[in-house]
Amino acid sequence: MPSKPSRPFLLATALALSLVEIGVFVAFASRGPARPAEAREAVAERRANPFGALVQNLRGAIIETARLEEPAPIEEPPPAIAAAPAAPDARPPSFLAALPPLRPSEPEPVLALPPVDAPLPPARPRNLAAVEPVTPAETQAGTIPLPPVAVSPPTQALALAAAPPANEPPPLMSRDDGNFRMGSAVYVRIFKKEGELELWRRQSGHFTLYRTYPICKWSGHLGPKLKSGDYQSPEGFYSVSARQLNPNSHYHRAFDVGFPNAYDKQNGRTGGALMVHGACKSVGCFAMTDRVIEEIYGLVEAALRGGQHEVPVHIFPFRMTDVALAKETQGDWTNLWSAPPEHQQWSGFWQNLKEGYDLFEQTGEPPTAYACGSRYAFGAAGGSCRRIAGW
Repeated sequence: MPSKPSRPFLLATALALSLVEIGVFVAFASRGPARPAEAREAVAERRANPFGALVQNLRGAIIETARLEEPAPIEEPPPAIAAAPAAPDARPPSFLAALPPLRPSEPEPVLALPPVDAPLPPARPRNLAAVEPVTPAETQAGTIPLPPVAVSPPTQALALAAAPPANEPPPLMSRDDGNFRMGSAVYVRIFKKEGELELWRRQSGHFTLYRTYPICKWSGHLGPKLKSGDYQSPEGFYSVSARQLNPNSHYHRAFDVGFPNAYDKQNGRTGGALMVHGACKSVGCFAMTDRVIEEIYGLVEAALRGGQHEVPVHIFPFRMTDVALAKETQGDWTNLWSAPPEHQQWSGFWQNLKEGYDLFEQTGEPPTAYACGSRYAFGAAGGSCRRIAGW
């Protein structure tokens, strides 16, 4: 019995027949619909010469290749361009032939401006003296005297120089309100946390709050100043004398609070030149802005000139009430019942400051503070204590 063809052979045969069918279908589809007569003639021609189309396509490709290899004919230039001189070794590009010849540049016309009359010299001011007539000899020698120049009076120039800049606000004017008079005794209290400076003035025998000023800037944190360069603002009881005033400060006006005082020196604290001044910059000082320090400085200076020997300046970390002291040293619900450790170390010092704070709140008179080693004392003190005084 004849053997059956293998399965791969059958698959290859089927694939070949499929490709042939697809090729025939594509060929008929590409030719498009044809008339019956033309279709019969094309079939007859293919049967008679099966390689006719191939030969025809090959012949057309050979002819096209030969045509492309032939040199392109050179067109003769137009007569107008051919007559133009050209360089012997180069021809102008073809696109230049279509451009019109360049026209010679014409000089720009010069505009005739109408004559302008020369400006007349300024008229002579009325306040100038009459000029003596010029002699012919002076004219020939070229020594014609000049008329005198009018100079504005110096008082007007000084007034303009003394006027403040346009962008500088006018300073606060010192004033007398009610029973307050210029030269009355004053007292200064500073609260760091609240950022306020209180100015008290004596009225009818006791001190009355005159005004509370906002502190523009103070440096450091709550707690006393310990050493030079720690950028810390001081806390404690200080006193200002006339020698501590500085009207020509780099920060407009200033007065030194007197750090280190006797207490600071007894406890080894160092530093100096801590001021209440203008502007809004602070490196251990209390900056009040120029406008505010103008009024504060004026009242302090007037008090010292009016007979007050020293102006007490008491500096507190905050308003020393019982509630505020307990909050800052023991804590409460606002800081989860825990005070910062750096505040706890100043609990005894702040309690000592509160004694002087309470005395003023009770009596209305700034207490006289003494440095007694590790604490401040108030009122009468023993011989081992030193009174806090200015320079």
